[in-house]
Amino acid sequence: FGSSRFGFVVPRSRRAPRGKERAGRRSRANVKMGTCGSSCQAAAAPRATQKGFSDAEPITSVSSELDMARIPNAEKRTLSLGGGVDLSSNGIGYACRKGRKPAGSGAARWPNQDSWCVHHRANQLSVYGVFDGHGEKGHLISDCVKKQLPQVAVQVAKAGLNAVGTDMLFKESFERMQKRIEAKTHLGCQHSGTTASVVLHDRANARLTISHVGDSKVVLVRKKVGTAAHELEGVELTRDHKPELEDERARIERAGGRVVFDGYTHRVHKKRGEGPGLNMSRSFGDVLAHNVCGVSSEPETTVRDLGCGDEALLLCSDGIWDVISPQQAADIVKDFGPWQAMAAAKRLADVAVARWLAGTGGTLTDDITVVLVYLNQLPSLARGDTGSTEALSSADTSSSSASSSEP
Repeated sequence: FGSSRFGFVVPRSRRAPRGKERAGRRSRANVKMGTCGSSCQAAAAPRATQKGFSDAEPITSVSSELDMARIPNAEKRTLSLGGGVDLSSNGIGYACRKGRKPAGSGAARWPNQDSWCVHHRANQLSVYGVFDGHGEKGHLISDCVKKQLPQVAVQVAKAGLNAVGTDMLFKESFERMQKRIEAKTHLGCQHSGTTASVVLHDRANARLTISHVGDSKVVLVRKKVGTAAHELEGVELTRDHKPELEDERARIERAGGRVVFDGYTHRVHKKRGEGPGLNMSRSFGDVLAHNVCGVSSEPETTVRDLGCGDEALLLCSDGIWDVISPQQAADIVKDFGPWQAMAAAKRLADVAVARWLAGTGGTLTDDITVVLVYLNQLPSLARGDTGSTEALSSADTSSSSASSSEP
């Protein structure tokens, strides 16, 4: 992000010359991602008095960086800007691993196509995002969306929109993001795209706003009511946008597409002939699927007020959720305290890698991304024992470790 978008100061060496910076500032003022028309402004009646957001407070931004490495299980490079706050000391952890694709396949040449970001202003707001690219140029599209889309969440926070205004702002901004992608021909978005899950964490008002397309699930880890102190459950805050869902299938068929089960999953195809074969019903990019098959970039947006029993938040690509259920993820997370957020995220990634390898005879893992946020900074999740993760076999752990060193 540029220095003016979040209010933090980027060192001069990383900023554009003053003339270009001024021109860029004027350009952003005229065409700003997520700027609403009068319809959205009419819906901007505050739902409650917002505790103030001060631009004087620095933002710490940490995100994945475009990384063309092809070593299976390698951690994706990160880029840090701004406030210099250690995210792990604020209960935020992350992991992003390159998958293993079958040798000889076209996908074996692809880099890690997942992207992620965290933008954190202490005691005020945070924005989290996970973006899972697919297709030959999916890594470029996920990186592009990662850089631009989270701005919308900050606008929501500053505007204090009500639920209608928030939903409208995200819809207009996702639509604008899709048009921007289509205009960038170098991205090769005819048959490539990305998911997007963005969460605004309004720390001042204890509220989450979640907007997403695709299947990068967002899960809340919370205490089970009426159970022992350490009993937690994983609750899905998003639904995966899959073509077999009744409302998604209806939209696809109205637009001239069809949904076909291939023996493993449901895919979106043209009315006549094969392709594009997308296994989700909403995404960014995927221009052919959008134009002739009814795939959509319209997000689903929800607002959730946090309670004292809400312990942690997980945003993960389907490299996690295909092999770890929300409840299993909650059982792993509860073995760590907020100060161990990085270790907890790494543990989730390690378990997912091990399960992929065990289930595919060591031949396949998906790209894997975890963003983990402990919502309660008190050490209420810490346990004296190793808890549920002892149930994972030692073979899981050893196979995961071995895979990181293989070419």
